[in-house]
Amino acid sequence: MKKNIITFMFSVAFSLFFAGNLFCQNKLSVSMDISQFRFNADSSLVEVYYGILPGESNDSSVASYALSLSITENKTEIIKNIWKIQDQSSPVSEEGKQQMVLDVMRYILAPGTYDFKLIVKSLIQSEKMDSMEIRKFVVRKFNTEKISTSDIELAQNITPRNPNEKGAFDKNKFSVQPNVLSYYDAENQNVYYYFEIYNLLKKFRGKFFSVKRTVLDGHGLPLYTLPSYVKKKRIRGNDDVEVGMFSIANLPSGKYLLHFAVIDSNEKEMAATNTNFYVHNQQFVVPDREGLTLEQQMASSEIALLSQELLDNIINATKYLVDVQEKKVVSSLDNEKAKRIYLYRYWKEHDDQPDTPALESFREMIRRVQYSNSNFRHVKKAGWDSDRGRILITYGKPSEIQYYTNVPDFKEFQAWSYDNIESGVVFIFGVIGGFGDLRLLHSTKTGETNNIYWLDLLKVSEGGTGISGMGHGSEQRQEVKDIFRSLNLEWPRYLK
Repeated sequence: MKKNIITFMFSVAFSLFFAGNLFCQNKLSVSMDISQFRFNADSSLVEVYYGILPGESNDSSVASYALSLSITENKTEIIKNIWKIQDQSSPVSEEGKQQMVLDVMRYILAPGTYDFKLIVKSLIQSEKMDSMEIRKFVVRKFNTEKISTSDIELAQNITPRNPNEKGAFDKNKFSVQPNVLSYYDAENQNVYYYFEIYNLLKKFRGKFFSVKRTVLDGHGLPLYTLPSYVKKKRIRGNDDVEVGMFSIANLPSGKYLLHFAVIDSNEKEMAATNTNFYVHNQQFVVPDREGLTLEQQMASSEIALLSQELLDNIINATKYLVDVQEKKVVSSLDNEKAKRIYLYRYWKEHDDQPDTPALESFREMIRRVQYSNSNFRHVKKAGWDSDRGRILITYGKPSEIQYYTNVPDFKEFQAWSYDNIESGVVFIFGVIGGFGDLRLLHSTKTGETNNIYWLDLLKVSEGGTGISGMGHGSEQRQEVKDIFRSLNLEWPRYLK
């Protein structure tokens, strides 16, 4: 049975400068953030960061607070801490800004979903109090067999740890002072970050791996003013720590997503983690997108996020959508920059929602190529290069797929039907040859492969059907329907 844990503590908290205009100047305000790190195979180290802005005070020399933090799971309180802190620094800096009292609490928690509630009350001015809740925080189980990452801790500053002192924010050779608001502005431009990477030796056999950092705006788009950054790192053990910093000086005000990926030499994502942060930057004027160069527009689009492998896949798949002359242009693209600019120009012209900054049609193209690669890959042929991949990329998801497996005396085949093309069309894919790949055998779509004798190609052996009169290339298509009927098979939709 779980027990309530009540702890009383006294500590001197830490202070950071912070712009007071985020809060009402005369009210006490509390903020809270949470990050989790691997502790062992069965539990996580959960760090709860909190910050207190005292508001106006009649006493400029001391501040004292009573705090209560409760952690509940399934509406059952499992942890309750009660403590007080005293801050002897001035609540207002020399520049006239409020100073934030900052501290951290650490807990070992099993995987589950938890609610956190923090209550802060001034012991000097009893009418001042505030609270904050974080609900449905998921403590996850860290995989011990695959590469994984901790949460990203955003920080006000990260410095080397002082080996002669033990600080509240110390971990892995660094002192990481958290930014509990995930907020940055013109006076606090540097976004510091810290996260951990686990189980590198499970997948990487060489001496190096890479970490890719990407910042995305509210539309999920990259920024040409802050392009993706890849850091190559030497493997020094099974686990690693990533720390760094970037400036928001060239970012407009808004909400952003900070994304990190652990990638291999082929830019394949092995693990990833992300978090949101906020920018208030009146000094940066958002440029008119149409006033940007074509290369800057591309760098602010989905195309800039493509890995080299996916870029080449989509360039090749785009040939399905263009005419003969345009295919020659695509085939002549001989470097990465030219391919990316071509894709941006093409998909900007063919976007079905031109009034939005995102390329929605291109995002659908990415989904089709990735689905094809995941589901239609065969032997050494990529999924986008298969017959089913070409049809999916060209026409989209079929209205219905009819599967024909384990049909006596016939190899496997499928019928893909589309209700919205030419009043209804069908594509027949079947296994021919000895490798199990499903090839396009017949379609009722104008301009596609048309072979009314397609079922003959699927016979296991000549004469093996046992159907009287079923000769090769029979023109009596009624016999085909008779075969379906005798085997109790559904007739393919839109098949004439």
